[in-house]
Amino acid sequence: MQSHKSHFSLKRILQGPILALAIIVVLIDDAFRAVVVPAVRRLAQIGAIRRLEMLIGQMPAYGILTLFLVPLAIIEPFKLYALYLMGLGHILSGLFVFALAKIVGVGLAERLFAIGRDKLLSIHWFAWCFERCLAVRDAIHMRLEKMKIWQDAKAIVAHIRSGIATARNSFAQWRAAHARGRFAAARRKVRRLLALS
Repeated sequence: MQSHKSHFSLKRILQGPILALAIIVVLIDDAFRAVVVPAVRRLAQIGAIRRLEMLIGQMPAYGILTLFLVPLAIIEPFKLYALYLMGLGHILSGLFVFALAKIVGVGLAERLFAIGRDKLLSIHWFAWCFERCLAVRDAIHMRLEKMKIWQDAKAIVAHIRSGIATARNSFAQWRAAHARGRFAAARRKVRRLLALS
């Protein structure tokens, strides 16, 4: 009975830090995904990459799985190396290595999964792992949505995005007006030169 109580209390003690770590991992993943995924999709419009993706899509399920797992297995140690660098006090170097590994990892994973989604999910254990990962991510997002600090952070981000969009539109309008003004000035100059000739 005593061991059951100690096990229960240990579980409660560990629950907070594990949840905090899971939230940090999900937030970092979301942040990188928001930047990397659109960039990778734009790269996929290049003809050579599109042809390569077609070839990959014709591979069998376990061939695509190998392409999916091997690069990630190579990249993951670089994240540990980044943590090691940060532990030694090389914060900027560590952050750079981590960001680079994360960008390459997310980019490769997203495209390879997009290419071979149906074939990958036909592998029973892969589909099981994928569903569990999605369930964990969704559960963390649901928990975050209930937190006031998360709601405040989302409102700040939305405000910043709105400000950036407004500034971008204002700059585009100014540039268009400025270009029209320069074009009109050049046209007047040409007319004056033609009138003189």
